[in-house]
Amino acid sequence: MIRALSRSPRALFALVLIAYALYAGAFIFKTSAVVEQSSYVPHTQRYFVLFDDMMISMRYARNLAEGEGLVWNPGGPRVEGFTNPLWVGYMAIFHLLGVDAALTSLCIQVSGALFMLLTLLVVWRLADLLTGDPWVGLGAAIFTAFYLPLNTWSLQGTEVSVLALIVSAAAWWTLRALRARRFSAGPYLLLGLATWIRLDMAVPFVALALFLALQDRPRRARHLLIAPLILAAFLAPQFLLRHWYYGEWLPNTYYLKMAGYPLVKRLTHGYEIATRFLVHLGALPLGVFVFRRDRAVRLLAWLFAAQMLYNIYVGGDAWEHYGGANRYLSVAAPLWFVLLWALLRHVYRWLVASARTLAAQETGFRLSPATARAGLIGLGAYLLVAFNYTYGTGALKEWLLIAPSLYAAENGMKVEQALLLETLTTEEATVALAGAGIVPYFAERTYIDLLGKTDPIIAHLPMDQTVIPEFKPGHMKWDYAYSIGMLKPDVVLELWVKPEDAGPYLNAGYLPIWFPPKNGDVWMLRESPHILWERIWGG
Repeated sequence: MIRALSRSPRALFALVLIAYALYAGAFIFKTSAVVEQSSYVPHTQRYFVLFDDMMISMRYARNLAEGEGLVWNPGGPRVEGFTNPLWVGYMAIFHLLGVDAALTSLCIQVSGALFMLLTLLVVWRLADLLTGDPWVGLGAAIFTAFYLPLNTWSLQGTEVSVLALIVSAAAWWTLRALRARRFSAGPYLLLGLATWIRLDMAVPFVALALFLALQDRPRRARHLLIAPLILAAFLAPQFLLRHWYYGEWLPNTYYLKMAGYPLVKRLTHGYEIATRFLVHLGALPLGVFVFRRDRAVRLLAWLFAAQMLYNIYVGGDAWEHYGGANRYLSVAAPLWFVLLWALLRHVYRWLVASARTLAAQETGFRLSPATARAGLIGLGAYLLVAFNYTYGTGALKEWLLIAPSLYAAENGMKVEQALLLETLTTEEATVALAGAGIVPYFAERTYIDLLGKTDPIIAHLPMDQTVIPEFKPGHMKWDYAYSIGMLKPDVVLELWVKPEDAGPYLNAGYLPIWFPPKNGDVWMLRESPHILWERIWGG
């Protein structure tokens, strides 16, 4: 049976799908946490939690489902603190269905796993279209399925899972149309729809349109005419609706992450991030151009390059210490792995052909195809580990499910903080914090976002370049004088950097109170009517 499987890439691919489904399930389970019953936890329960930023989207989704509108604080100002409107709408479906708060994140995580499984199917078909070799598709699918950054973003609730599927499907659809020598609006419609998931999916849309306008000469006029019309048809309603509902042409997160920082420094940091990725074996798939330079491989490389250029323009992501492909590159990572395995296929054939030539010349050199295949498998195994060695052995522990994924180890503690906060405050309490996702989702209070994702006043400030010298979008703006001194929250749950700057405002009217889930103090406004002081002093 094992020998039969080894001769059937289709059967092995089915095993890869099964293995990934099991791996994704274990990965998701590893990000969950059991919160034990206590004086402020009514009963022991397992909670599934998304990446903190995605819990901001979940709070918007819940408010939308409950009729409060697309706002972060019910009854509060309209501020677009998310960049994924259609994904928020998708999240709202599970809230409309009445799924328990402890399980709503699981629904999104399972959705991410399903989108990833579909991506593997597309990668399989894409590789077959590119090379006609099912083994290339098998290798590319394995690398896609078990790439740590792609799984971290996809299985912790970000929209990367569905965007990777869309980009891969658009590439496959385009190659089919090119091979059939016909015009197809399908890839444009698919990528146009993706702009409703994330606005910056306009990047692969424009990249594809430019490529086809240059490479598909018989149908160039249609590409130049229809592509802009389709893009405008998807973008114009977004801008008009945003301006009507929020009074802004762009999301609040755009101003937070892009405004108030020198352009040159941002581009320089983006370039550094790009070179980090490429130096760490990331440039290896470009070796395929040694063997072939047709427009099929150029298309896949160009779509990835477009994401890389965009990544440079925005200066990278906030979690570059994680290594590997960030969220912008991950959506195109499957294309990169297809090119990588196309390269390995050509290297294998070149070695076998060269060995036969040398053997015919009676040089004494011998290299059997079986030996070459064994070497290829060994190289593939090494590359699979190397690509996942993103920040050292810690990354390998996450990859092997020995440790939970990025920041997921804090999920249980954050849920406990939310539950205790509900116990010690009334529904009218206002709470200031930096991590604006998990706690605000599990404790329904009015929140003040210290880092400004949902606060336009913070978002329009210049970025601080002294405390955080490396560009860290979304985490470089704060103003304790405004958020604490002026707004006077009932509770300051956590601070960001330079806590000493908040000292004058905290000392003026707040009491430090021990907060067990945090293993530290929080600050509560003296004589606040929204704090249940009898529960605090009573134990």
